[in-house]
Amino acid sequence: MARPSDTLMTSKGPEVAPGEMAPGVTLDDFPPYLLNRIVNRINTNLGDALKAQGITVPIYRVLAVLIAADCRSVNELAVYTVTEQSTLSKILARMEAQSLVSRRQNRKDGRVVEICITAAGRSACERIMPIALSQYEQAMAGLTQQEREALVGTLHRVLDNVRHSPFP
Repeated sequence: MARPSDTLMTSKGPEVAPGEMAPGVTLDDFPPYLLNRIVNRINTNLGDALKAQGITVPIYRVLAVLIAADCRSVNELAVYTVTEQSTLSKILARMEAQSLVSRRQNRKDGRVVEICITAAGRSACERIMPIALSQYEQAMAGLTQQEREALVGTLHRVLDNVRHSPFP
C-alpha cells in the first residue's frame, strides 16, 4: 500500500495520514483486522443458521474437529477449536450431558483424557454440516477454484508463520 504523498514527516517520525491506523497502513487493508471481521461475520451467520438445530458455533467446532479425526485430547481440541481450555471444558460438559461426546483415557498415556464423538454427535454433525457448507459457499461466492486454492494456501502459510502450538 503506497502512502499518500502529502503525509508530513516530523522530528518524532512520520505522521499518520487520514484513514491510516499507522504510517502507510489503513485499517481496511490490515490483514488481522480483515480476518477478524470475516471470522466474526461467518460465525454470526453460522450461529444464526445453527440456532434452529439447537447447536452453537463452539459445539459445531468441536463436532467438526472430532468428525475429521475422532478422539482428541482436550489440549488438541482447545487448539483446533481456538477456544480457551476453561471455556472448552464447560462446552464439553454440556456436550457430554447431551450425549454428543464421551470421555476416555488415552490408551498410550492414562493421564490424558480424550474426547470422542458419539453416535448422537455424528448424527448431529450430519444434520448441521450442510448448514456449515452453505455458509462456506456464501463466504466463497464469486471466487474461482484457483482463487479458493490460492486463498487457502496463503492462509496456511500465514498460520505457519504465527503458530505456537505443536499441533498442525
